[in-house]
Amino acid sequence: MKQFPAFILSSLLFFSFIIITSCDFNQTYIHHSKEYKVFPDAVKQGEFYAKALSPTHIISNYPTDSTKNLKDTLHWRLTKDISNYPKFESDYQILDAIYNMSLEQLELNINSDSLFYTSEKMEGIRTRDISYSVILALAITNPEISKKSLMHKVNNDKIIQDTGTGGGWPISSDRMTWSIAAWEIYLTTGDKLWLKKAYRIIKNTTKTDLNVVWDYNEHLFKGESSFLDQKEQIYPQWMDAKDIFSSFSLSTQAIHYKSLLVLSKMGKILNHDTQKYEHISDALKKSINEKLWLKDKKHYAQFKYDSYSSNISDKTDNLGQSLCVLFDIADDEQKNHIVNNTVQLPYGIPCFYPQTPNTSAYHNNGICPSVQAYWNWASTKTNNDESIKHGLASSIRSSALFLTNKENMLAETDGFEGTPINSNRQLASIAGSLSSIYRVLFGLNFKEDHLQISPFIPREFKGEVNIKNLKYRNSTLDIKVLGFGNQIRSFRIDRFPLNGNEISGLLKGHHKILIKMTNSLSYRSKIKLKQNAYSPQTPFAKLIDSSLVWQQNEDERKYRIFRNGEMILETHDTIYKLPASTVNSKYQVESIDKNRKKSFLSKPVNINPKDQVQVLETEWFTNPKESYIELSHKKNLNYIFKLKVKEAGSYYIDFTYANGNGSTESNNQCASRSLWVSHDYLGTIVFPQRGNDELTKWRYSNAIKINLKKGRNNLRLKLETFNENQNIKNTAVLIDKIRIRKTD
Repeated sequence: MKQFPAFILSSLLFFSFIIITSCDFNQTYIHHSKEYKVFPDAVKQGEFYAKALSPTHIISNYPTDSTKNLKDTLHWRLTKDISNYPKFESDYQILDAIYNMSLEQLELNINSDSLFYTSEKMEGIRTRDISYSVILALAITNPEISKKSLMHKVNNDKIIQDTGTGGGWPISSDRMTWSIAAWEIYLTTGDKLWLKKAYRIIKNTTKTDLNVVWDYNEHLFKGESSFLDQKEQIYPQWMDAKDIFSSFSLSTQAIHYKSLLVLSKMGKILNHDTQKYEHISDALKKSINEKLWLKDKKHYAQFKYDSYSSNISDKTDNLGQSLCVLFDIADDEQKNHIVNNTVQLPYGIPCFYPQTPNTSAYHNNGICPSVQAYWNWASTKTNNDESIKHGLASSIRSSALFLTNKENMLAETDGFEGTPINSNRQLASIAGSLSSIYRVLFGLNFKEDHLQISPFIPREFKGEVNIKNLKYRNSTLDIKVLGFGNQIRSFRIDRFPLNGNEISGLLKGHHKILIKMTNSLSYRSKIKLKQNAYSPQTPFAKLIDSSLVWQQNEDERKYRIFRNGEMILETHDTIYKLPASTVNSKYQVESIDKNRKKSFLSKPVNINPKDQVQVLETEWFTNPKESYIELSHKKNLNYIFKLKVKEAGSYYIDFTYANGNGSTESNNQCASRSLWVSHDYLGTIVFPQRGNDELTKWRYSNAIKINLKKGRNNLRLKLETFNENQNIKNTAVLIDKIRIRKTD
């Protein structure tokens, strides 16, 4: 490389600083707000600037760390060969430069084994991260590396669920993102061999999930929120891993729904019977809309607490909502309501809203470019021009100022400092940046036998956009779009007009496509733009004598009291005298602030009359000389025990256990067993990790409602093949007591 004398280099840096600080910020802008402005070749946010000097060079004075100041000008220059990728050109140099920067960063995230890894600081990749990235853009740019990376997340012909809360699967159950990514690769390549391989893997994994995390009564899938996997930020502090397993997250429902559709579509192409999966997907879609759609707020709930009540968290999970729009879980009216009524912040769509108080920033109080990308894509499905403009501006602003694709930013300032994890060139953020071009401006939508091209060009981006060298199955496409709007006036391929906007999957060779837009938008759109806000603190309720008592916090105006999931009282007091009861009861409190925002429900206070509860020692049914028993591959594979009850009816059953195979936040050794009553399979009991070598921390497992006959009942906990965790070798757990509680 040619070396410049020091004085010349200093002059160049000074010249760059002059350029950035002397930009003509009176030119026509793409986006304008009091927080920041986006111009055709620059971004201005207060005292910070970024400018695209060319499609391969951006400069910025945004400080990268505490040692930088406003006199430091930072540069991004293209150094990698990106000629094999689709080439993008437009009338907007800032777009061209960010696109090229993202492609270069994509190249830098390919390791020597031709596998994608997560970011500059993190080698390797999680199933959900690679999958979400492939869906957004990588199936278009790098289908072969995407295939290889997805196969790296397969073991024993099943998809790997990465380490996570309480030991990963089945607490975390969003690995089926893999199937959606695998399908997207088939759509872009038409590769039947890949389709056959992916179908087998998805079918095997689905079979396991239907046995363990599918709730046949609720018609919903259990498990932690997808992507939003930082337990203490997403859920109330009292909810531990077994509580999260028992909950029903919006994003996880959306993923399983789409995965079932994918399995059905793959099966039909391969001439397999898919009726079972179609029935389950139909039931799931119906249940999502019945149990998670909030008619008054016109958006979906974040999660449902459990299967034994209708209680939900009414925060918005905005990745989950985007997926509900993209996967057609929501109908057209719901889609419009979601994009129109979900709160967006000045710097973009938050991961969820409102934020959780007294909790660190990451997904909480965070904006993630990948979530923003899915929201932008979803906004095109509702023709919401305002939402698309706002979302594109958010993506441009962060990439240009930071000169990289960061993992997340603070919702209030959109600065990247202040979060515990925030690497440069984060893969999903790179894919999100590229999707702004592929999925929004050009509207690329890959189908089983054709490519649909539906551009959405906001008025502020009017002019000409080009993409060249786009590989689609056995063809190469050059696409030019002229004008603006979301409706096509004319569509030509190789100068021949087409009536529609679809390119056949059988097309071969190199072709040129010219699209002219109508220069109009279908309707006047709107968004709900607000400043960031927090929900009230989760109340801490406790039993004193025979009263439920909790503390009043600042700005809280009233409280709701729930018994067994049903609201029984709304009050301004902080004490509630419990009525005398002869049945088991669970009480929780919800606080509401002056802005009508709701807290999470408090930790349950359980009232269990002695004559309504039985507690048995597990060792009574094996070796009475022991203090507890071990469940493992070698011991008690089929643990049989008996319960005797005075009257027939419904009961809750749970177990005290100890699992010292790892921390509460990572590893992959969550134990689970199948519960059988006589010859009926009732569901899965989970025994999440409680801490390394913690064999004395006895905690309760999740509870399952079972029907018992009067007198003696035969039950068992069995290690089925579908109960094997992701570690496989170690599914051991210690269990001590069996608890039986009569329901109402």
